[in-house]
Amino acid sequence: MKMVFDKRGMSFVKTAVIIIVIAIVFSVMLSYASIMSTVSRTRDDTQRVLDSFCIEKAVEIYGSIKNGNKDMASGTYTSEFMEKLTTELGVVRQGNNAYHQSRGNIIFRYDTPLVANLSEDTLTLSIDYEIVVPVSFAGQRFTDLRIPLRTESIYTTKYQEGT
Repeated sequence: MKMVFDKRGMSFVKTAVIIIVIAIVFSVMLSYASIMSTVSRTRDDTQRVLDSFCIEKAVEIYGSIKNGNKDMASGTYTSEFMEKLTTELGVVRQGNNAYHQSRGNIIFRYDTPLVANLSEDTLTLSIDYEIVVPVSFAGQRFTDLRIPLRTESIYTTKYQEGT
């Protein structure tokens, strides 16, 4: 208690410094929680869209790959997937970047195409992307926080042998 109460009138300065430090720590914790919430929501939404796309296109992709056509590498399905993803997430796409409409400063960067692998009776679709969140304080932008993510969807055909 001696630090907070001082007979020379210095208690106000010490108390103000303590309150400012607590406010900064609280602000950093809230910013971290907000960023992690955005990352989690984006990852979950991308996973949902990829699962839906995998189910919709499984027969077409299977046939294409089994016939030796490697359309997945050329991005035929990537553009269809990105169209569905931008519609579902409510983002505006410009090239390989997509911007969140309500907060135009959050950037979703989908640089790599949708990759498909077929082994035996399992189809795996995966996409790598990056979320770029600007870090700012008092209206000044410090840096961009880059968070790389990978989403996979696995589809296994189920058929009975001998029928």
